[in-house]
Amino acid sequence: MTDVGESHTASLTTPASSPTRLVAARRWMFEVPALQVLVLVLLVAWLLMIQPAFFAPRPITAILVIASLLAVAALGQTLVVLLGGLDLSAPGYILFGAFVASNVAGAAGIPLVWSVLLVVGFCGLVGALIGWICHRYRVQPLVVTLGAGAALAGMTLLLADGNYSSAPPDELRRIASLTGTTFGLPIPPIIPIVLVVTVLTWVFLNRTGAGRKLYATGINPRAADLTGVRTSVVWTSVFAASGICAGLAGMLIAAFGSGWSQTVGDPYLFSGLAAVLVGGTTFGSIRGSFTRTVLGALILTVLSTIIVGSGMTEAQSRIIYGLIILAVVFVYGRERHVRDRF
Repeated sequence: MTDVGESHTASLTTPASSPTRLVAARRWMFEVPALQVLVLVLLVAWLLMIQPAFFAPRPITAILVIASLLAVAALGQTLVVLLGGLDLSAPGYILFGAFVASNVAGAAGIPLVWSVLLVVGFCGLVGALIGWICHRYRVQPLVVTLGAGAALAGMTLLLADGNYSSAPPDELRRIASLTGTTFGLPIPPIIPIVLVVTVLTWVFLNRTGAGRKLYATGINPRAADLTGVRTSVVWTSVFAASGICAGLAGMLIAAFGSGWSQTVGDPYLFSGLAAVLVGGTTFGSIRGSFTRTVLGALILTVLSTIIVGSGMTEAQSRIIYGLIILAVVFVYGRERHVRDRF
């Protein structure tokens, strides 16, 4: 009699536990970037199978440096996406930063500190103005940032006056050089810099009031306003930070390439946003973070290395990028928006 009762109880509890485990697994996948880590491991294994020569210090360092540059360029985009917006002016900021690094700090001999302050001040001012306009007049950031980026790029090319042969100073090039060292170790400074920025960004978003206000504004701006959050300040600050990050990324990209060109920022419009989305950060997400963007940057860098090593064309690589973004959006986009859960 007892066996029958226990069997009946087990038959009732076993089916119920399966959905519970499924929910727990789904929650774990969204809260922890386990999917991104798994994809990265599989891509690295694939790369080592088709190109065993990449399992050496120099190629690994190159991949990490390129991924670090992409992560820096996508940092501001990450914050804007968490806010629920989109910043398409990144190529303009990157172009301006590369111009200052090469033509101002390099050719004109202006001290690097003043050149960095110029990029921070100008790009931050432009970004703050964009954020204020979008919030004040309820204009889509997609439109404003696209126009601002084009104007910024045109202004930079006008200032350059056809001079694209200058190079950044040596002290800047050492930061992103593959042969750079950090405290005597054969590690380019850009790699530990990105690690420190990742930790600081995580602390800012998860352990400070300003970070919680950013999440609250992205989740539900109206509710944030009603709770006393000055959403105008949040929008202005986030877009200013986005401009500063992209401008500094432009300086580092120019340092890595020992120069600049008219199209130096164009690849980062697509790849920067792709790194954010592939990392699992969605618009107005409460679980998005720069840590995920760094993983996304690593995934895209390893993937692009595989594509180049396989001899694929640019058109084929764009198709693969697009399919990956669609797959990520399909996985993460099916989750109900946070504002719809309350």
